[in-house]
Amino acid sequence: MSNLEGKKLPTVAQVETIIAEYGSRSVEEFADRFELEKVVVEATMESLKRLRRISGEEPVPAIACYRDDKLDSIIRCAGSKHGYV
Repeated sequence: MSNLEGKKLPTVAQVETIIAEYGSRSVEEFADRFELEKVVVEATMESLKRLRRISGEEPVPAIACYRDDKLDSIIRCAGSKHGYV
C-alpha cells in the first residue's frame, strides 16, 4: 500500500459509498466526489478487494469499528457494516 501519511483519508461513510458503488464509478470520480487524492482512493479500493464476506449469521465483533485513523481500520469498520471482514 502506498504511504498515506499526512494525506486526507476517507470517512467510514465514504468507504461505505465506495462499497455500494464499486464498479460503477472510476477512481477519479470517487476522488473528485470526496475531495481525496487519487492514491488514497486507489489504496482504499485495493484494501476493499482483500475483504472477505462473513458467512452465515455470525455477529460482527464490536472491535471492528475501533478507529485509530488508519485506512485499514476505516475499511474494516465500513466493511463490517456490510458483512465483510
